[in-house]
Amino acid sequence: MGPLMHGGAVSQNHWTIYLIVPGGSVQLNMKTSTDPNTRRGIFEVRERAYEKSNTAVRWFDLPASSGLLVDSVEREIQSQRWDQYDMTEGGVGCRWWILTVMRGFANKNFVDGEKVESELVPALSYNYSKDIEPIWLEIKQGTFC
Repeated sequence: MGPLMHGGAVSQNHWTIYLIVPGGSVQLNMKTSTDPNTRRGIFEVRERAYEKSNTAVRWFDLPASSGLLVDSVEREIQSQRWDQYDMTEGGVGCRWWILTVMRGFANKNFVDGEKVESELVPALSYNYSKDIEPIWLEIKQGTFC
């Protein structure tokens, strides 16, 4: 996402998951609804022709277990109801969603749990912008439905 204010340097981060597949990626994204009367997030699964977004400020590589299929990942998200999520007031909460989903993937051995805890968890506590140091930012916890 872009700067918090027009002409500003601090980015309004949005976290999302990309599953790297031959020829691109599959994006797993919990985003804020444009409906001002709901906090319900919108879960999207989209095929992308790229591995890394050109708007990414930072990225973290957590390799998937050998042989893991996108379909298995989608089924796990649905079976755990991680696709049913209310953002916090103000429409934030994607970092809590990412944390919950990635820890769940680690519990299923889809990814290395030690890497989730040692690399991703500390990184989630910061706001990242181009050309400036990361800024600590409290993780806002939404609600799984």
